Amino acid sequence: MKTIIVGASFTGIQLAKTLVAEGNDIVLIDNDTEKVRLAQSRIDCTVVQADGNSLAVLEKDAGIADADVLVMLTEDDETNMITCSLVDAVYPNVMKIARVRNDAYYLGSRVKGEGSRDKGLGPRVEGLGPRVEGLGSRVEGPGLRCDGVRPPFGIDTMLHPDIEAADAIGRALSHGVVGNVVALEGRYGIATLKLDETSPLVGLQLKDISTIPNWTGLVAYIENADGAVLPSGDTRLAVGDNIGLLASSAEMQGLLKFVAGAPLASPRRLAVFGAGRIGSHVVAGHLAAHEPASFLSSVFGRTEKGCEVVLVDSSERLCREATERFKGIRVLCGDITDADFISEEGLADCDVMVAASGMYERNLVAAAYLKSRGVKKTIALTESSEFNDVAERLGIDVAVPMRGTVVDAIMSHLRGPNVTSIHTVCSRRLEIVACDVSPGSRVVGKKLSEIPLRGECIVLLARHADSPSFEVAHGASVINANDRIVFVMHSGDKRFIRLFGDRIFHVHMKDAWWGHGDGTVGVFGGHVDFGDARRYWDFRSLGRGDVRFEDIIVALNDVGYQGPLSVE
Repeated sequence: MKTIIVGASFTGIQLAKTLVAEGNDIVLIDNDTEKVRLAQSRIDCTVVQADGNSLAVLEKDAGIADADVLVMLTEDDETNMITCSLVDAVYPNVMKIARVRNDAYYLGSRVKGEGSRDKGLGPRVEGLGPRVEGLGSRVEGPGLRCDGVRPPFGIDTMLHPDIEAADAIGRALSHGVVGNVVALEGRYGIATLKLDETSPLVGLQLKDISTIPNWTGLVAYIENADGAVLPSGDTRLAVGDNIGLLASSAEMQGLLKFVAGAPLASPRRLAVFGAGRIGSHVVAGHLAAHEPASFLSSVFGRTEKGCEVVLVDSSERLCREATERFKGIRVLCGDITDADFISEEGLADCDVMVAASGMYERNLVAAAYLKSRGVKKTIALTESSEFNDVAERLGIDVAVPMRGTVVDAIMSHLRGPNVTSIHTVCSRRLEIVACDVSPGSRVVGKKLSEIPLRGECIVLLARHADSPSFEVAHGASVINANDRIVFVMHSGDKRFIRLFGDRIFHVHMKDAWWGHGDGTVGVFGGHVDFGDARRYWDFRSLGRGDVRFEDIIVALNDVGYQGPLSVE
């Protein structure tokens, strides 16, 4: 798949890295010299320094004529929209995705973060706000709505980053801030929980968990010091493991209480830091009078009734606007980290504090400080998933990566017509994918036990084409054409081997580690010698770094590789 990305900001680079890791043809365009230089040093793809809103550049330098997708991620809404419209007039079969922050451009919708879902004439709106159905490409091809009419602005999908982030925060609030929850299809979901010394699962192998009375869950993945792991029956759970717990909505609350060892009480007092766009979307969604039945609402119910909401910001203008908009909440103007202000307003007595301002570092500081002052649960909006570890060390319960939510939303549209959704977990090292099985797939007619998936993929849920409901998959489950399956797999690296196995003739094995050093020489650290203790990454002896060679060897065996392994 050839994808052209205009805008080499953090989101553009992260999206390009994800797609390149899967073997896609990527062209990244930006007119900023520094951004282009950084992208060229980080990504193995074509990087063009030019104005991405020029059709001449898109045709001559990027090859838009043979592209499958155009993704507009510049900082200017109008540039993103006009460029898509321009391309649509000449190349209507190219799927066009645009990041648009201005609520007014979402036709037929009330993008106010109210948790509602409307149908209108606009392109598809992703996030907490109304989902405006207009993307007909899944049925009739890119650029056509289901009624055969071209979508407004020529855009197949518009992504509102603020609503994507508010949606993720809303999900965390809905399930009691015990860990990140991914709502899947068929009223199933996966909750990520950290095991402490009191958990009854510590020390057990997964094959023994099924013997626990009333246990109906499934551990989909584990994240620990060794990285992100797709477990087997012999995997033993330990203190500090973050586990992905799969269960239906009817079962989830009981399992969470059992694993976490504490009841999931609804908050009586909620503080939201940040009266800007994201914070306002969070408050509006929390105050919404109605929302459709969902996995999360059926598990945890609504928490608004009897819950006092306090909105805090240091901007007098934002506070005035919030006071006029929200009549049923307290709006406080002040410094969220000021000790006297916290004491006077009783903020330390809140059950949950959400730091959702546009200042990501301040969100971390505010959430950690309020947690130290007595707030029971905290959620912090961060810039990217790279800050997840920092948030955990600061004692923050849930970190929501702003950039990651947008990348996930885009990726769900780029997997092809059979893929219906995608979520990333474990700092983007694992992906949870829902897709329809095509009739020509090699897995059709086979039991899961007959498909070589060890270490590469775990099928979680399956729904037969003639069945209305999903069921938890097991070894005897047979995969048929047009079935819908939900599975978790490693991101990127091993998939390259499976895609290009017939073109691999030599494997050179070299190990490295990353995430070390003190940060004083940057991530790349090319100006200091190897072995310098300050380096973020460095080469290591084989088997002593972070490369998961066992998974790579399994993938090589699966594709029938018979060539040499050159060990350095």
